[in-house]
Amino acid sequence: MSALTAASSASSASSASTSSEYIEYSAGALQFSAYHFHHNREPFIIMFIKKDEKIYIEMINPHTYRNKYVQEIVMPFELMEKNENLKKYYDMSVMMANTDNTIYYDKIGIETGQLVSNYDTDSEGEEGEEIELRRWCINSDCVWKNLRVSKRANYNCYYNMNPFTYEYNVNTDKEIINFMDSFDAFAKYNKVCPRIENIIVANYNYQLRLIRS
Repeated sequence: MSALTAASSASSASSASTSSEYIEYSAGALQFSAYHFHHNREPFIIMFIKKDEKIYIEMINPHTYRNKYVQEIVMPFELMEKNENLKKYYDMSVMMANTDNTIYYDKIGIETGQLVSNYDTDSEGEEGEEIELRRWCINSDCVWKNLRVSKRANYNCYYNMNPFTYEYNVNTDKEIINFMDSFDAFAKYNKVCPRIENIIVANYNYQLRLIRS
């Protein structure tokens, strides 16, 4: 089934509006968020989808571009909360998301390498290679080299799958443990900068005050 066919058949995703490039869908019971870190050498995006008591986590970086492989996992939300590093990035992602109640289908699509481009990223595929395009996307604030947090005018976080037809089957204990070990090793050198965390929290609280006023 093509992504466009899946988009049309997703009964839980009622279309709210359309544009020349994007179709907007209500998130329904799904909660979307992402932590986007821009850097010329080591950019990455960590994306989350909370569904009931489960959570889907996907990470893309220059090592996973072109969809050579997808670094993703589904685990119980309670288990994710027990991992200090995952919980930190998840909390930050929730405060950075600007489209948590909606998700968009990009009719054109985008290559993974375009999302995490760096000095070494070659966005062109090998001869004869079919490049899978990402289409389901949200908008999130972006951390620029741990210097500032910026709003993005475009949809900058694209999931690898259709969130409305994905089954969200929990991975095996071994797969979850391996993912956590890998993520902890990553977080050892990529912790959320305390200054950036303070900015994210302040921005989030400011937005809440605007909504309540």
